[in-house]
Amino acid sequence: MSLKVKIERTGVLFLSLFFVGGIMIFALFQKQVIEHKQFAATSLAQSVSLTDVPAQRGRIFAKDRDKKLINLAVSEWKYNLVVSPQLIRDKQKLADLLSKDYPQMSSGDIFTKIDSDKVFIILAKGLSITQADKISQQNYRGVSLVPQLARSYSEGDAIAAQVLGFVGADGEGKYGVEAARDDILRGKAGSQKQKKDSFGQLIDVLGGKDSSPGQDLVVTFDYNLQYIVETKLKSAIDKFKADSGSIIIMDPKSGAILALAGQPTFDPNNYSKVPTEEQSRFLSPAASNAYEPGSVMKPIMMATALDVGAVTPETTNVFGANVTVLGKTITNAEGKVYGKENMTQVLENSDNVAMAWISAKVGAKAVRDYYTKFGLGAKTGVDLIGESTGSLQDEKEWNDLLRTTAAFGQGISVSLLQLATSYSVIGNGGNLVTPHLAEKSLQEDQVTVIDYPSRGQVIKPETAEQVRIMLENVVTYGHGKRAKVEGVRVGGKTGTAQVPDPKGGYYSDRTVGTFAGMFPIEDPKFVMAVRLDDPKTVNFAESSAAPTFGEIAEWMANYYQLR
Repeated sequence: MSLKVKIERTGVLFLSLFFVGGIMIFALFQKQVIEHKQFAATSLAQSVSLTDVPAQRGRIFAKDRDKKLINLAVSEWKYNLVVSPQLIRDKQKLADLLSKDYPQMSSGDIFTKIDSDKVFIILAKGLSITQADKISQQNYRGVSLVPQLARSYSEGDAIAAQVLGFVGADGEGKYGVEAARDDILRGKAGSQKQKKDSFGQLIDVLGGKDSSPGQDLVVTFDYNLQYIVETKLKSAIDKFKADSGSIIIMDPKSGAILALAGQPTFDPNNYSKVPTEEQSRFLSPAASNAYEPGSVMKPIMMATALDVGAVTPETTNVFGANVTVLGKTITNAEGKVYGKENMTQVLENSDNVAMAWISAKVGAKAVRDYYTKFGLGAKTGVDLIGESTGSLQDEKEWNDLLRTTAAFGQGISVSLLQLATSYSVIGNGGNLVTPHLAEKSLQEDQVTVIDYPSRGQVIKPETAEQVRIMLENVVTYGHGKRAKVEGVRVGGKTGTAQVPDPKGGYYSDRTVGTFAGMFPIEDPKFVMAVRLDDPKTVNFAESSAAPTFGEIAEWMANYYQLR
């Protein structure tokens, strides 16, 4: 081969190497200089993340007679222990070490859980700050502690679970005042910009926005009274073999709910353990469960008749064994006949036949109009989730038969809360108040009292006073004797209602016993309504709901120094 050919080949090879090298140098220049910002941003995005910082939820307080606050609900930091098995070289060694830092789990249990190729495993939940800090100081590779705000209820299922509700996994209030007042309690979440290494371990916090804690909430119920009501309700259900029950106590002048209990209930600390088919326990039955209340409606009918001038307390008439209305025969319990009665005696005897006569003097339209003014057939506006409206039937359905049965609490439905609110109208001189549970919010030194305006005048003050005296006579001489309290003037009315059969008519062997009343009659400070569902050891409310009312009222007379 000639020298010339060798030189030419060497030149081609040199030019090729030079050309390829030039391309590589340009590529490096492009990556390192021209595209530097783009790659730097990508790298930063892979190592820096924005993490939400949850807000501390406000506490919920009850109070006692002396206005001392008792904490019922609080949020506290808990930690989930998270392990990334793919990042662990010696899993047995880590299991041995973690079992010393967290002795609640054995080395063997830990190893069994982390011996996998999963991206991450939640090894344990709900670690305290002390437990988490001990593990965090070891700086184990592949081990993280994830903070969470956990809601804790100091009384569990013992006090006001259905009033409080709970906080779900999403951080939102569910049921009770937790849901109804979520806007006050929740606060505003913050954020944190975190830099992490390739193993996901936190290197530095680059900044962020602080969270704002929620406001504390003071509820209206009295802690000690609530405890007594819960206890007495359970006792009554056991004693009378009732299926369930509820009790509400209100301040008739303000609408503040002083106690509210329902059974069966639940533990808000373990709400997830309640089976799906039993989650109605989350609701307060006094607000959510409407029923045909029976004769406890008679004072509402009597107030209507007095207010329109159809009768006076002294009006008398002779009432027979029955009355027929649109082909239906109306009788009294056990077929009793009371003969000549004034209007007070009608309530004392709980005379259905007389109530049919009284309602006829008022008329179907006026009866329905007044029931509507008393707040029936509509939500009360209470700060609870799942409130029932009850049912008054459409106005066109109010014929003489419905007008008659509604006079003694059948054919319409109400909640126990609506019933107590209606009795508050009688107790406070005629005003329809808004029942409520949230009294005020607290944030640092700022106190915000929540206002609940009256919903209007329903009956005249003199009408309310007349009905109160009549109710006192029911307790003194009528079916409410077992609600008496020595030294305190108590008024009230029993109701033993049949339970509607979905197939039509009423069950012959199921009843609901109710007693609603107020005290002291001269200036009522308390309205109480007691409901027991299908008590099996007695037949009438005067032997079940009335004595339960009396026992609680007796305790209250001492606690509030009414004598």
